[in-house]
Amino acid sequence: MIYDHFSDKWEKLRKQLEELPYVYPTPIVPQPIVPQISPSEIEEFRQLLDRAREYDIKHNQPNCELEDKKERIRRLAKELGVKIDFIDEKDEAQPSEETKEAP
Repeated sequence: MIYDHFSDKWEKLRKQLEELPYVYPTPIVPQPIVPQISPSEIEEFRQLLDRAREYDIKHNQPNCELEDKKERIRRLAKELGVKIDFIDEKDEAQPSEETKEAP
């Protein structure tokens, strides 16, 4: 759900890059407008993702993060010039089967 929300939101920004005005016969090419993703948006994404991961661990939920959703966020971040390096942290934070406490 979190991946879907942010990928939809950032996909709209990416599409703005594709829309260039065109006047026949010569395209009008304005200064490049790069939509900005603010640091606060990235932090909000990280906090929501951390909270969702904590919930999954507390409730013994399976890994709900689909690789295609992660890849879409990585692609959008790269196209929009944003660094998001915390997507794969769950694998490191997830307790192994040996360290989980028995119910």
